[in-house]
Amino acid sequence: MRQEGSLAFRTTLRNKMRKYPDRNDSRFRNDLILPSINPSFGIARDSAVFTIGSCFAREVEDALLTAGVRVPTAHFAAPHDEAPGRPNRILNQYNPGTMLQCVLAAGQAVDERALYPASDDGMVLDSLLATGNRPVSRERALERRGQINTLYRDGLAESDTVVITLGLIEAWYDWEAELYLNEVPPRPMLDRFGARFEFRRMGLEECRDIMERMVNALTADRKRHIVLTVSPVPLQVTFAGGDAVVANAYSKALLRVLAEQIAEDHASVDYFPSYEIVTTAGLRAFGEDNVHVRPVVVQQIVSHMLEHYLEA
Repeated sequence: MRQEGSLAFRTTLRNKMRKYPDRNDSRFRNDLILPSINPSFGIARDSAVFTIGSCFAREVEDALLTAGVRVPTAHFAAPHDEAPGRPNRILNQYNPGTMLQCVLAAGQAVDERALYPASDDGMVLDSLLATGNRPVSRERALERRGQINTLYRDGLAESDTVVITLGLIEAWYDWEAELYLNEVPPRPMLDRFGARFEFRRMGLEECRDIMERMVNALTADRKRHIVLTVSPVPLQVTFAGGDAVVANAYSKALLRVLAEQIAEDHASVDYFPSYEIVTTAGLRAFGEDNVHVRPVVVQQIVSHMLEHYLEA
């Protein structure tokens, strides 16, 4: 961004939110700073919203359902032994590459790429999904992929808005399958076929190309709005070397820059600062593991978003 000096100064004087808020500021509430939001569109209460991304996307679903908005992804359910704790957690996608793959696979026939043998009895691991390394039969794995492809096809068809929560930039890539993976491939596969698999700390150019393709795919068939956000949940394990705390800071910084660029370049995309809100509270926003955001904080963040986006 560049702007002529006197114009920049006059514009700044008109901006009532130009100063970082102190504790007397209306933006400071319950130990959180809630930045002002200026949506470019609204979400009708009788519309549908499709969510894509990491576990924070599941929290958004809960708040939308409470507000009476239809959320196709919230009703997907895998059996308890495949998705303990939350029936649709298997939909979690963490890096931009696998998110794009899900969008492009909507309604398509399934194949066996990135299904890896878990044992000699025919059980497999599906590294495209958030399975937690829980093996299933090959038949079930293909059935489940088909169900998710159908969910994306039908759910996107009825949704006017898509919420995308970017999670991290560390990813694994299968050169033979030509696919980004959502989970680390099984260790025996890595040991046996090392050259087939590649760890990637994705760069800004790679991520931007993927996000451009995703936005274009989501808006090709109809006018559809996108809310882009960065998950506040930190990277739990790094494969890039060094300390996970430092790796996480780099990951979130790159995704934040990516989100800003995509929102600036596409009129259909808004950025919502969920990551920034959580960081203002420090570790008080997290549970004992310093990873998962406390439910009360998540509720405040999502409520803040819906206050601005949900139409009366």
